[in-house]
Amino acid sequence: MTYANNVFFDKGYEKAKEGMNMIRPIELQKGTVIYRFYDSNRATSAADGASGAWWVEFEYFQQIKHFAARNGYSMSYAARLFAAVLYEWSEVNAYVACSVEEPLKAWKGRGRQVESTGKDQRDTPKMTPMQSVSEIYQLCIPGLAGSFSIASKALRVTKSGAL
Repeated sequence: MTYANNVFFDKGYEKAKEGMNMIRPIELQKGTVIYRFYDSNRATSAADGASGAWWVEFEYFQQIKHFAARNGYSMSYAARLFAAVLYEWSEVNAYVACSVEEPLKAWKGRGRQVESTGKDQRDTPKMTPMQSVSEIYQLCIPGLAGSFSIASKALRVTKSGAL
């Protein structure tokens, strides 16, 4: 099978290792819907928000959403807790749902602890993603970020909104 991001895939493993443990390759078939949290101050449209490597599948998007509702948290804060997203990286104030239009290869794994550089005072020195029964698996999809992004070709925005 041909994948839209074949040329990017092998080099994407290094990026995946930066944010995940227990990494394994998966295939995203046409029609699969994936979700991405992003900073609307940096990406001013849903299409721009879709240009990024880090995604979650439907079940994990729902897990974050329901956790937020049960515990009185904003969806933004819950996403930050589950995926260990530092404030220095993103405000996590918007999301985009996209349908895969061309099959993609992805790396899937559990989030790993991250360290702040101290650029944003709201960050703690280290941040650990939710664990145990609350953990989620994230996707790192090579080729969807950067100046050579294929996001506009490989994905179709189906829904987006503020958090």
